[in-house]
Amino acid sequence: MKDLKFGVIGGSSGMGSWWVKFLQENGYIVSFSSKDEHSQYSNNVSLVQDVDVIILATPIAFIAEVMEEIYAHLDQKLLIDVCSVKQFLIEKYQALKKSNSSVQARYLSIHPMFSQSIVSLDGQVFTFTFNDKFPDDYEEQLRQLLLNQKATIHDIDYIAHDKLMGVIQGLNHFNLFVSAKTLARFAPNLDLVKDLSSPTYRIFIIFLTRYALQNPRLYADIQMYNRYVRKVIEMFKDEVDHLMQLIEHKDRNGFENYVKEMQPFFEGNKDDAKLSDHLIQQLGLYLEKEKS
Repeated sequence: MKDLKFGVIGGSSGMGSWWVKFLQENGYIVSFSSKDEHSQYSNNVSLVQDVDVIILATPIAFIAEVMEEIYAHLDQKLLIDVCSVKQFLIEKYQALKKSNSSVQARYLSIHPMFSQSIVSLDGQVFTFTFNDKFPDDYEEQLRQLLLNQKATIHDIDYIAHDKLMGVIQGLNHFNLFVSAKTLARFAPNLDLVKDLSSPTYRIFIIFLTRYALQNPRLYADIQMYNRYVRKVIEMFKDEVDHLMQLIEHKDRNGFENYVKEMQPFFEGNKDDAKLSDHLIQQLGLYLEKEKS
């Protein structure tokens, strides 16, 4: 693959900029297009015509539109999307393939499970979700490139991927943003909350802050384009209502049973409880060091 030219659509920011930097650092020839003044090409089609491998890294809301824009120019080229939501985009690809039978595109769909701010691939997760005639040797080279830098790769069907992301991303993001908004509305000031929090609660604030200060557009698109998120959030709302009723009625037994009912699900995950002890201890040491 080192002999191939790479082009990243959406390469001036976000995950696209990460791919540009990552590929360049590993000796690949990379150029990119974008909607801003940093774009190296006047339009996406010009980029596609000039390269061998195209990485689609635009915001979710525009990615299907961009795929349609460039599809007629993908004959014998390699297309890789790095989108967080798969089903709607792969269905778009399949529709374009059917209506453009003369175009022989080769398509691979992967999902990097991290943000562009990471400094190392150690322990970072990629999912490989769909392959349509993407050459096995090129896919293997890409996998090996990631594995050599200690990333983890999971193969999962794109529909199963989106269902799981409904929980992993959809539920977590929804919970974080609602919690952060509640904290911002209720608390007198964040510094006081931090001062009175143990390391355990500070961990929550750390992650609330992390997500609250990032670009909300990505999270909005994940909530709105993953068709399984709504079902998960409806379940979440049901649980909120149920637990709220137990609290309002001071039903201590009901509350205890509510927690005990979920314990078997987490019973096999006791190592994470030990890991939380380690994280809490390390954060306590870090905070103490910061004071001094």
